[in-house]
Amino acid sequence: MSIRKHVPIEQAEWLVQPPAYWVQQRSVDWAWRPGEGHGFGYLLIDEQHHVASQALYARTVMMLASLSAVQTQSQVMVEFDPAAQRLQLHELAIWRMATDGAWQKREPVAKEAFLLRQREQQFEQQTLKGYVSLVALLEDVRIGDVIDLSWTLLPREPLPGLLFTALHFLAWSVPVAHYCLALRVSAGHDLRWRLHAPDAVPAPSETAETDGVSWCFERPPIFQAEGNVPGGHWTFPVLEASAWQSWGQVARFFAELWADAAQDDSASVAAEARHLVVGKTRAESIIAALRFVQNDIRYLSVDFGHGAGMLPNGAGTVLRRRFGDCKDKSILLAAMLRELGIAARPVLVASGWRDGIKRLMPSTACFNHVIVGFEFDGQRYFADPTVVGQGGDLAHLNALPFGAGLAIDPTTDGLLELPPAGLAELILTETFILDRRGVNGAVEQLLEATGWLADDIRAAILNQGQRQFAKHRIEALQQNFLALQPNPDSLQINDESDGNRIELRSRHGLPTWGQAERKPPDFFSYGAHGLFLAVETIDPHQQRAQPFQLRHPLRVCHSVVVRGKAVKKQKAGTFRHEGPGFLYQADIQSRRHEVRFDYRWESTATEIPAEQWPTYCQQRAIALERAGALVHTPAFKPVAATLRFFPVLAVVCGLAAGWLGNAGNNRIVREAGGIEAAGSKAFEHVKRGEFTQGYELAAAVVPNYRNNFDFQMMFSEAAVRTGHFAEAEQALEKARSLRAGDILPEQLQAALFEARGQLSQALELLKRLGSQAGAPERVYSDLARISERMGEFGAARTAWETVLARHPAEPEALYSLARLMWMAGEQERADKLITGVIASQPVPSAGLESALARYFSVTSRPARAIDPARRAAEREPGDPYLAYKHVRALIESRRYDEALAVAIGVNEKFPKQPMAAAALATAAAMANDNLRAEPAFKEWVELAPDNPDAVSSYGFFLHRVGRDLESQNVLEQGTRKFPSHGNLWLNYAVTLEALGDPNAAQARQQASRLMTDEQRATLVR
Repeated sequence: MSIRKHVPIEQAEWLVQPPAYWVQQRSVDWAWRPGEGHGFGYLLIDEQHHVASQALYARTVMMLASLSAVQTQSQVMVEFDPAAQRLQLHELAIWRMATDGAWQKREPVAKEAFLLRQREQQFEQQTLKGYVSLVALLEDVRIGDVIDLSWTLLPREPLPGLLFTALHFLAWSVPVAHYCLALRVSAGHDLRWRLHAPDAVPAPSETAETDGVSWCFERPPIFQAEGNVPGGHWTFPVLEASAWQSWGQVARFFAELWADAAQDDSASVAAEARHLVVGKTRAESIIAALRFVQNDIRYLSVDFGHGAGMLPNGAGTVLRRRFGDCKDKSILLAAMLRELGIAARPVLVASGWRDGIKRLMPSTACFNHVIVGFEFDGQRYFADPTVVGQGGDLAHLNALPFGAGLAIDPTTDGLLELPPAGLAELILTETFILDRRGVNGAVEQLLEATGWLADDIRAAILNQGQRQFAKHRIEALQQNFLALQPNPDSLQINDESDGNRIELRSRHGLPTWGQAERKPPDFFSYGAHGLFLAVETIDPHQQRAQPFQLRHPLRVCHSVVVRGKAVKKQKAGTFRHEGPGFLYQADIQSRRHEVRFDYRWESTATEIPAEQWPTYCQQRAIALERAGALVHTPAFKPVAATLRFFPVLAVVCGLAAGWLGNAGNNRIVREAGGIEAAGSKAFEHVKRGEFTQGYELAAAVVPNYRNNFDFQMMFSEAAVRTGHFAEAEQALEKARSLRAGDILPEQLQAALFEARGQLSQALELLKRLGSQAGAPERVYSDLARISERMGEFGAARTAWETVLARHPAEPEALYSLARLMWMAGEQERADKLITGVIASQPVPSAGLESALARYFSVTSRPARAIDPARRAAEREPGDPYLAYKHVRALIESRRYDEALAVAIGVNEKFPKQPMAAAALATAAAMANDNLRAEPAFKEWVELAPDNPDAVSSYGFFLHRVGRDLESQNVLEQGTRKFPSHGNLWLNYAVTLEALGDPNAAQARQQASRLMTDEQRATLVR
C-alpha cells in the first residue's frame, strides 16, 4: 500500500446552494453585544449533525466590535479536506444597523468572489493535511457589522463500517450569545449521547425533538484557559454522541481497516527485521527493531487522501519511504516484531486526555495517537515509536504517560490499563574552583539523568547536535558568570543506553566569579538553577480554578561545590520543608577551603488541586528561598579569627562580614535573628514595597555590607522612599565606587532628585541615561513621567513609545500614551489605541483592564471606568490594589453607597492590607460615615507609612471634619517627608487657608508646580 493520493485543489468539490431539508433555522438575538473589552463575539453558533449521512451544518453570526476585529476577521475562510469532504456554502452576508435601529442584510457575497487556496499550516510541525480553504475578502466592513456565514460539510468517500460519532467541547474564549447543537436522527439509528458537566459549571439545556435532540446554551461563560491542567480534568461541559456499542466493536473496525497496511510488502519488512537481529538475543532484537523505527524512520505526517486521520500507510511503504506518522510507524514496528515471533499490535491512546478516555462512551473520536503493545516472556510492554533518543533495555524501558489505550485486535473487548510512569532522576553537580589570581579558576559540570529525563536529554543531543547542545548549556551558565571562558569541546557523554542512564561532563575556565576584567568580588553567589531543569516553573501570582499537573515521580538534586584558598569555612546546616506535592531539603557541608550546598527536590503527588494552589505556591516559595549558595571569598582579612561566618540559605545579595554598630542596631539585629536574617528581611521588605521596615533593618546592618553593591542599592532605594535623603546619597556614592559606570546608581539618583522636588535635575540626568545604548526600560518610564511633569509632553510621548516598542501591551505605557494623546486633542485615536490593544490580546489581562479604568477616569469619564476596574479586580481576586481601584471608580462616579458596600467587603477579605484600609477610609468619608472613616484612615497610615497618599488623604479628612490644627500637623510632616507630592501640598494649602495662615499661597504654588494631570483629574473632594 503506497502513500495516499490526495485530491488536487482543482478537483475539490464545492458549490453554493441552500441548506438541506433537515436544517432548522435559528433566530438571532440582535440586541446582544459582546461587552466592553471584547473585540468581537458571536450572536449565534449553530451546529447540526445529520446522523445518517454524517453531514455537518454550521452557521456563525459574528459581531465586530472594534477596529482590530475588523482588521483580523474580515477575511472569511472555510477549511475542508477535498479528499474526504464536499463543501456546500449556503450564504455569506454582512448585516448592518440602519439609522432607525433596524438590522439590514446587505447583498450576499457572490460565488465569483470566493477564492480556493491551499496552504499547509502545520508544515513546520512535520504535518501535511492537504486541506484547502475557501476564502472571501469582504469589502466595506465597519465596526458594528455582523458577518453571517453558513455551510455544510458532507463526506466524499466514507470509510466502510465507519459509524457516526461526535465530540463537542463547549468552551469559548470569546463572548457567545447563543449556542445550539442538534442531532438529526432517522428511525432505526442506534445512537447514544451523554453530557459531561462539572459541578457548579453552567451547562446547556437538552430538548427532545421529533427528528432527534438538541442542546441550547445561553450566554455560556468565557473560558479562561490555564496551563498544565491534567488531561482527564474537564472544567467545561463535554458533549459526546456515538453509534458505537462497545470498545470491542471499535477495535474490530480498526483491525479490519488496518489489516492490509499491516501485511503490505511483508517480504521487505521481514528482510529488514532479520538484518537488524543478527547476533542478538530475542530481547535485544526487540529493542533493535524499536530503535530502528524510532531513530531511522523520521516523523512526517502525510495525513490527506481517502481515510485521512484514520488509515495508515502500509508497513512496506513506510519502510521504503523512511518516514511516517504515529500510525505509520506503529504499523511498521508491529509488523517487524511479528516477523520476529513477538505478539505485537498497535494501541490507540489519547495523548492529552490520557486515562480520561475511560469516562467516555466507545467511539473513534477520542484517540489522537498510536503506540505499540507487545508480549515477551509472559510480560506486556508498551513502546512509542515516535520517541527519538529513548534508552533502556526491556527492564528499563520507560513507561508511557497515557494511562489507558485500545489494542487494535479482533479479540479486544475493552480498554487497556497502561502502567504508570517510573521514577526519573536528575543530578547536577557543579564544582567551582575559585582562584583570585585568575589563573586556575574553573567550573566543572556533571549532569546525570535516568528515566524519561535521560530520554529527553538524549533526544535534545540528537536533534540539536552535540556542539549546539553544549552551546546552550554554556549560555545558561554565562547568564550567571559573565567572565566564563567556554570550552564546548570539553563535553564528554557517557550514555549507558541499556540502563537508560546518561552522564555529561564539561569544564570551562572561570577567571573571576564577578565581572570580567575586574578583580574577583568578596562574595560568591549562585542559585539552585539546576532544580529547574526538571521541576516545573510557575507563576506564583496566577489564580487557578483548575488543577496543576506535576511531573511525578521525580527526584532532582543540584549540588554546588565551591572550592579554593579564598573560600572561608561555613557552619554546616540542614533545612527541610514539605508542601503540597513536594519534599525539599537543603544541606550545607563545609571543610577547609570548600563549601558544598546540596539542594534536593522530590515530587509526592501527580497534581495540585485548585483549592491547594495558593498553599502550594506559598510553601514552594518558602522552600526555594533556601536555594541560593552564598560564600565569603575575601582577598585579605587580618582579623579573621575574631569573626564567625554562617551559611545563608535565603537568596540575598550579600553576606555579613561581622556585627558592628550601636546598641539600638544590635537590638534590631537581635530581634531579626542575626545579621544575615536582618539583611535578608530588609531585601524582602523593600521588594514588597515595605520601605520603612526595610530601611530600619538595612540601616542596622549597612556597615556589614559596605562593599556589597546590591545591598547599597537596596538601602539607597529604601532611604529615598522614606525621606532619608542624606543616607541615600551616601549609599549611592558607595555603590558608584563599587561598580563604576553602572547605570543603576544613576537611575536611583534621578529618583532622589524627584523625591527632593528637583525635577529639572532629574529630567536632565534621565535624558542623558536615555541616550545611552541599551538603557533599561525603567529609564524611559521615569523619563516619560518627569518630562510630563515638566511640561515636555512631546518628549514624554516619545519615551512612552520607546517602552511600547519593547513591550507592546505594557499597561503603564499604554495608559500614559493614550492619556497624552487625549490631552493633545486626539481623543478618537487615543480611545482606539488603548481599547484596540486590549481587545487584541489573546488572554484577558487584569493589568490592562486596570489601565483602561485609569484612562477613562483621567479623561473625565468615570462611569466608563467602573466595568474595567471591576473586571480587573475579578481577574486578580487576590490583589487588594485592584479592589481599591474598583472602589475608587465607584467613588469618582458618585456611587458612594455602592462604593462603601464594596469597600467593606474588601476590608473583610484583606484585613491589615493598606489598600483595603484605603478603600474603606475613602469610601466611608465620601459616604459621610466618619465614625467608620477615621479608624480606617489611621490604619492606612499605620500600614503604609511610606505612601504619601495615605498621609495626604488623612490630613484632608481631618480638615473636612473641622480639625484643622490636627490636619496642619499631619500635612506639614507629610510635606517634609514627601516634598515632591503635589496632592500633599494642595491639601496642606487648603488647611492653611482655613486657618488664615499666610503660608497658604506658597503651598498653593508648590501644589500647582508638582501636581500631575492625573492627580488633578482624579481628585476626590
